[in-house]
Amino acid sequence: MPTLQELSDKVDELQTSLDAEQVAIQAAIDSLNAVIADLQSQVAAGGTDAERQAVLDKLNAIKADLEATIA
Repeated sequence: MPTLQELSDKVDELQTSLDAEQVAIQAAIDSLNAVIADLQSQVAAGGTDAERQAVLDKLNAIKADLEATIA
């Protein structure tokens, strides 16, 4: 049976691993948000009002899905 120190060490390892995953997830989210903002800017510059709105609605839905995933 593991000692309390061994268990504590394993918990510390788990926390370190979790922290690293959270940093990677945040970096991915930041990157996706930057892409969304860039696409929104590009859409604003072309197409009809209805076409622009359709694409912006899709981008907003993706952003909302992303935010719900991390909430």
